[in-house]
Amino acid sequence: MRAFWKTIIVTLVAVAFTLFFAFIALDPYYYSSRPREPHPESGRIYSKRVKGTTGVADVYLTRVEKLPYDYVEWILGAYGALFITAWLLNQRWKVIKDRGEGLPKKLS
Repeated sequence: MRAFWKTIIVTLVAVAFTLFFAFIALDPYYYSSRPREPHPESGRIYSKRVKGTTGVADVYLTRVEKLPYDYVEWILGAYGALFITAWLLNQRWKVIKDRGEGLPKKLS
């Protein structure tokens, strides 16, 4: 059962970090790959200011591409909820030990 609990905690933390870093990676990706003018034929008509490695630009996104920016509070809240849930479950189940636990005490 302990291995199952550890799997749950590690999975929650992995999903939280993946969600967080995927959200961070959106700006540079859109900066380098999206048009700087509206492109109605492809549906890229929604303007969004993004940061890239070389500066800031207004790019045009489709409605689906713009959704993460519209729900940024919910996405970051989900990240926080997953991480806090993993931490609380670990506090209860004690499957991932603190680094200091199990080390010998200092001799004085």
